[in-house]
Amino acid sequence: MTTRIYLTLIAALISFSALAQQDASSSQYVMNMLIVNPAYAGYKEQPVLTLNHRNQWVGFKGAPMTSTLSFDTPLPKDEMALGGTLRFDQIGPTSTMSFYSDFSYRFKMTNRSYMSFGLKGGFDLYQNNLVDLDLISELQGQQDQYFQENQKGLLLPNVGFGALFYDRKSFFGVSIPRILRNHLDKKGSEAWTLMEGAQEPTLYLMAGKMWKIDRNYQFQPTVSVRAMQNAPVSVGAYANLYIHHALRLGVFYHFNEVAGAIVQYEYERRWKFGYSVDVAASKLIRTNFGSHELMVSYVLTNKRKRIVYPRYF
Repeated sequence: MTTRIYLTLIAALISFSALAQQDASSSQYVMNMLIVNPAYAGYKEQPVLTLNHRNQWVGFKGAPMTSTLSFDTPLPKDEMALGGTLRFDQIGPTSTMSFYSDFSYRFKMTNRSYMSFGLKGGFDLYQNNLVDLDLISELQGQQDQYFQENQKGLLLPNVGFGALFYDRKSFFGVSIPRILRNHLDKKGSEAWTLMEGAQEPTLYLMAGKMWKIDRNYQFQPTVSVRAMQNAPVSVGAYANLYIHHALRLGVFYHFNEVAGAIVQYEYERRWKFGYSVDVAASKLIRTNFGSHELMVSYVLTNKRKRIVYPRYF
């Protein structure tokens, strides 16, 4: 009975971890909001390809690792744009391969401001490798039957939406990238009674404003809020300094979660390279060597000869 209680607790933790990580965290998503907000598609008025990789809690066994490839481009009619995201996310014995496509429609609010609405649709391919766990019962060395079968290739379709208001110096966005509450196991199976994990909708709020210091320096504070059912609300604040429109230096803090720094460099207005590091703002800092994230984006050639104003986010 004691062993069964321990195994049940472990399974519950696995389920909670998968739940908490279903929308993988990123320190640089403010600079590529397509990950969480489909209304961002086409914002930069050029076709952009972005690759992002994050190792979270380096040195902590089973810690999350996420790789994301995204692309978005405006259509010939500037009012519409398309995008897509391919992501691989792994945490402990669980892994998820995700593919989502995005569509956005935008229109002018004034001569210098726009409103964009976006739709997101796709699927997650979820796998739970419970057999990989080394769990030996104290009772005659037996293993629990609930951990003798993997959950392979569970297809989880989903949809989402977002809205984004922006002008030359500020933006405000709201989105729910996944609306459907898919269960992470087949109903009626033995694992269903043990885990009962599910995808939960996550609400994102983001806002920021650019302040011009002089010709070569701009300061941009941004805030982000992430909320989901049965989890603490995450509130983050970013402070970014732009130097000569090419170098960006920033620091950020998510209250009672993490603190970190970001550096990004733009080369010839086509390449952008970024690196961020953050550490836990709690006792968790003693268990790992922080989280590290790399980002590179490339603006593909297109026929647009000029951008009306710089794109800062």
